[in-house]
Amino acid sequence: MSRLEIRLLGGFEVHWAGRPVRGFESQKVRGLCAHLAAHRRQAHSRERLATLLWAEKSEEAARRNLRQALHNLRSALAAVDDRRQALNITHRTVQLSPEVETWVDVDEFERAVRRGLAEAGPDPYQLTLAASLYTGDFLAGFFIKDSPPFEEWMITEQERHRDAAIDTFRTLIESYLRRGEYRLGIQYARRLLAIDPLSENAHRYLMRLYSLSGRRSRALSQFETLRNLLNAELAVEPMPETRELFEQILIQAVPSEKGGGTADEDEEPVGPLIPMVGRRRPYEQLQAAWQQVQDEGGRLTVLHGESGIGKSRLAKSFVDAATAKRHAAVLSGRSYAAAPLVSYRPFGEILRGAFADILPEDCRALLGDLPGGAGGDLLALAPALAELAPELAPAEGKAAPNIESLASSILAFLDRLARPAEGGATAPVILLLDDLHWTDPPSRRLLAALVPRLAARRLWILATSRDLEPLAELPGDRIGLERLGSDEVQEIAASLLGASGSELLGGPLAEWSGGLPLAVAELINTLWDQGVLLPRRGGQWTLDGPIEQPPAALEVTELIKERLRRLPTSARRLLALAAVAGQVFDAELVQKADREHLAVVDICIRLMLERWLIRQFPVSWSHGERQGDLVLWAQGARRGTFEFAHQTIREAVLDDINPLRRQVLHAEVAEALAASRGHEPEAVCEELAYHYLQAGDWARALPCLELAAEKAHAIGAAETAEWYADRSLEVVDRLRGAAASAAERDELSARRRAVLQWRRRSETA
Repeated sequence: MSRLEIRLLGGFEVHWAGRPVRGFESQKVRGLCAHLAAHRRQAHSRERLATLLWAEKSEEAARRNLRQALHNLRSALAAVDDRRQALNITHRTVQLSPEVETWVDVDEFERAVRRGLAEAGPDPYQLTLAASLYTGDFLAGFFIKDSPPFEEWMITEQERHRDAAIDTFRTLIESYLRRGEYRLGIQYARRLLAIDPLSENAHRYLMRLYSLSGRRSRALSQFETLRNLLNAELAVEPMPETRELFEQILIQAVPSEKGGGTADEDEEPVGPLIPMVGRRRPYEQLQAAWQQVQDEGGRLTVLHGESGIGKSRLAKSFVDAATAKRHAAVLSGRSYAAAPLVSYRPFGEILRGAFADILPEDCRALLGDLPGGAGGDLLALAPALAELAPELAPAEGKAAPNIESLASSILAFLDRLARPAEGGATAPVILLLDDLHWTDPPSRRLLAALVPRLAARRLWILATSRDLEPLAELPGDRIGLERLGSDEVQEIAASLLGASGSELLGGPLAEWSGGLPLAVAELINTLWDQGVLLPRRGGQWTLDGPIEQPPAALEVTELIKERLRRLPTSARRLLALAAVAGQVFDAELVQKADREHLAVVDICIRLMLERWLIRQFPVSWSHGERQGDLVLWAQGARRGTFEFAHQTIREAVLDDINPLRRQVLHAEVAEALAASRGHEPEAVCEELAYHYLQAGDWARALPCLELAAEKAHAIGAAETAEWYADRSLEVVDRLRGAAASAAERDELSARRRAVLQWRRRSETA
């Protein structure tokens, strides 16, 4: 974009036409640029600017320094785009040129705050935009020597913008409290606490949000954190209202902040919240397994059942509740359908999630401390982490690690991760492995190597799978989930409509859904989309009109498709690209593939979140506690990573795309991926190969396939390497058949022989 962009919140950055401006010769030149940008709509007298930055100098010296600084500033900006002058300079005044399109984050932040806190009522969209822009204090970390007037101005601006940010976060938190979106509220409460660590109000927000979201233990822990902080910093005790809230949480009664009132009853909730019912027995079985892990040692527990039965929801809900009561390290990984073939993918996700919570310098130390070649094995499983400790990366030509070696390395890492830095007892570790029915053979073998060695550790592998065949030979617990009974579906209806109206909804739901939880949820969401199910006072819902009976042979996929057709065209196109990109997708990548305006993407993402079609995808289990992820989320929906709320939703989206259109979408995703991450081909070769193959772009697919084969071979994933080699041969044959010249055919023939030779060597290795 051909404009001048200046960011002053969280630091100092200048870009022109998308390129960074770096030619500032001194900190005072940067300070001059920052001051002009912060007040860009007014002309500044030379005298005032000279005094602002060189108050200790004589008037003549200050003016001379200002002239030199202006010359440098103009030259720095012209070095990027010499066709336009970004500064209007006269003998008396200086101003950023109004004729040059200029974007300043402070301007946008103030505008969003004004709109978001308007007298008519808070606007969460505008406040979210403001929160996304407030990435830190005004000119955070900025310092100019011997310039007291500049420092006074900077501190005044910092305090003013910080106060605006505090008001923004407080209003957002109140909004999310009223709407029952406690996890989002927690994120903004922690950002508020980062701005004002001693604010008891912020701590009370967190206590309330944790308690309301079912994490009572964390709410109580937050009070202890506050009490220790106040004692250390101010030598005082928490205020009476804070202690009263603490005592209320102890007895699990959480009134409103103003003394027993209810939330704003006119606040419309975002979609019906569907409770998890009918899972008491499997929940108790999970509790028993978890207790055995703590008392006796590790084990494997598998939740199994048909698609849409609620395996993942139960597993994640249990782990969330269990870790609120007992500290444990939780690492998650999953397998995917209709996705690039990546060896050991769930274990790679586990490692990336683990390292996401560790500072880079601590990562290097941890990897380096592992015995033998364990650090190198881990980097082989998760190549994206290689930059953390490049000296440990496997050397070229080194023999591939075997399954036992990989298992030993993972266990050594988990042992080290669970042990507190000061020594002492280890904390339990939970590996949450989702959708194992889609797991690649190497991952299954690695899991089989891990399970027999769990008993000596407090390590719990909790897995979900549609069937038990992939895990038939592995010892451990098997917990099957069944469909809901009529009474349980009635319970869901009562939670929405109250006891008096549950029959109106519960009977049809039980009959039409067959007790499948996903079908129940989609039927309820369909009624909401149609305007038949409407919110009313007290957080409950009401029926407004008759319930139309769906077809006798109800297909959940068709029900989802009907919901999708109600979305705006822009949202449907974005959702189609997201489905092509994968079950988990990066919204910024999808936006680039869609070539859509960022504001439109934000609105579409928000709509899909509200409609329960997608949800935020946490890089690590403890993402709600990490400031890095909180800032990422606050930077706008388009900046985050998301996943489809259920694989069936993605399947419905894909099924509704014309095959020729799907090819085009794969090509668009591949183009965006190559543009953003093409500089690290080894990290994305499988994804690029997958999308190029689906797009029918054989020429671009071939080098990616060859690289993916080499990569799989290097970590001992023989089946994966052979699969990519076979696809390489198929692509070479396609290209040879379409070759335009004899020379091109000869080149492709030589390439085919090379693949065959490599395949024979790998088979005998």
